[in-house]
Amino acid sequence: MSGVMTFKLLCISLVLFPLGVVADVSRSLGKSPDNKFELVLSAPSNKDLGMVLIRDLKSGQTTPTDTWQGYGSFETEDVEATWKKTGDAFAVTVRGTKRTWNTDVYVLDDKAWEKLEFPPYVANILGRQGMFRGGRTLHEGFGGFLEKDQFVLFSHVEPDWQQKEKTAQIKDWKPTTQTEWKVTLEFYRRVSPNCTIVDIESAPDTSKNSEK
Repeated sequence: MSGVMTFKLLCISLVLFPLGVVADVSRSLGKSPDNKFELVLSAPSNKDLGMVLIRDLKSGQTTPTDTWQGYGSFETEDVEATWKKTGDAFAVTVRGTKRTWNTDVYVLDDKAWEKLEFPPYVANILGRQGMFRGGRTLHEGFGGFLEKDQFVLFSHVEPDWQQKEKTAQIKDWKPTTQTEWKVTLEFYRRVSPNCTIVDIESAPDTSKNSEK
C-alpha cells in the first residue's frame, strides 16, 4: 500500500534532478491531458528497478516521485499510470512483490506535487472480515478519477490461514468472506490528512493474476 509520508515535490528543485543523471534507460508512462507534464520510468539499466519521474514538458526538467518498481526489472510492464482529465493529478500502480500491487496518487498543489496519504481503509475491511490486525493486501488497483476530487481503488484483502482459523471461532456474529472491495476516497489540498474515505463496498474480482 501507499506510504504514510507526504511528499512535497517543488518544481523549483527540478533543475537539480535532470533525467540524464538519474538513468541510462527510460520510457514514457503517458503525458497529462493538458500536455504540460509527462510521467517517465527511469532506471540505471534494463536489469534495475525503475523510478517514476515527472517531466515538465515546457522546461524539460524532471522531479522524482516516491514511487519505484518493487519487483522484477525495468523491462517488465508492471507499471501503469492514469492521469486525471484536468491534468492536476495522476495515479501509478506498480507491482510491489511477486504477489502484491500498490497504488500511489499524486495531486498538484500550486507548484508542488503532493503524494496522498491514504487513510487506513484496510483496517476497516479487516474488521468486517473478523480481524483487527494482520491480513494482506494482495492487490491495490486504480479504478479511476471521479468528479469532486474523488477516486476509486479496487483492493483485494485476504487473511492468512491463521487469521482464517481465528475468524472461524467467532460465534456472536458472522464475519464476511468477501475479499474484493471498491474503496472511494476524496483528496484535499493544503491540509493534513489530505485524503479521506467516502465509501467502502464489495466488488467483483478485479485482482491481477499473481503468477503473471
